[in-house]
Amino acid sequence: MSETLTKSEQIARLNDQLRAQNSQVGAIHFSRSVGLLPPQQQQQLLQLLKEFNSFSPDNDPYGERDFVTLELDGERYFFKIDYFEKSAWLNGEEIGANTPEDVNTTWRVGTLMESNEY
Repeated sequence: MSETLTKSEQIARLNDQLRAQNSQVGAIHFSRSVGLLPPQQQQQLLQLLKEFNSFSPDNDPYGERDFVTLELDGERYFFKIDYFEKSAWLNGEEIGANTPEDVNTTWRVGTLMESNEY
């Protein structure tokens, strides 16, 4: 028997895959300031992101798990996922996706940034 998921549940599962660094569903980018951090701190942030599972209605009102707040060494970081049409993205264009629940047509871009960059 196959499981029937809502659109939000489908999006959440794909977003979970991106946070787990599955490069088949999208890519994770660093903001300029995170890119300037030492590689060890960058890896720590990616590990925290991968392990994050503290979603609640307060921090995830739509149930899509597309925004995360992290803390490392007393600093706050945000991770935000945007959705783009895959075919356009592959051609260097940024066109928002109409079907973020469809892995075949949507490319996820997650950005890890310092909280003051949001």
